[in-house]
Amino acid sequence: MTKSDLRKAIRIRLEALNPEVKARKSAAICRSVAHTPEWQTSRVIGFFSPLPNEPDIDLLWAVLGERTVCYPRVQGDNLIFISVPDREALLESERWNLMEPPHSDERVMPVEALDFLFVPGIAFTAEGHRMGRGKGYYDRFLVQPGFRATANGVCFAEQIVPHLPMEDHDRPVDRVFSA
Repeated sequence: MTKSDLRKAIRIRLEALNPEVKARKSAAICRSVAHTPEWQTSRVIGFFSPLPNEPDIDLLWAVLGERTVCYPRVQGDNLIFISVPDREALLESERWNLMEPPHSDERVMPVEALDFLFVPGIAFTAEGHRMGRGKGYYDRFLVQPGFRATANGVCFAEQIVPHLPMEDHDRPVDRVFSA
């Protein structure tokens, strides 16, 4: 199966999930994340704004404590992470209707500052192989010099597959949280 075919098949599976099931699964994923030592010891967390077919990891705002939270912003062909004081600081991007922080040079987080990074994907394997949306933003981010964070994929169980077609530039995550 090609990446394009797999993306279509996963989207069909996700469209079949009703909002109540997505909400329950999102809460279960967030509970799992919050109980890991990596989350508990992290100080700087890279979130992403979930699309309607992705787990709602924003539920973790309720258990952040004193952590610094950053969200990605597309800059050319790359991602940068910008710290935000709250979710209301995010603005809708005109490009993909994603919520992004406004650019602020003084709030750009150096790649080495991140401790815990959430990584979205269309599909994952249990071993951490990941298929994104096809633009490679996270693949490029994960190989930046100084990157040391725990890379954590989050998805619904319907997105876990036994095998993914992988290319040389594809980067796995350290762990996958799903429900």
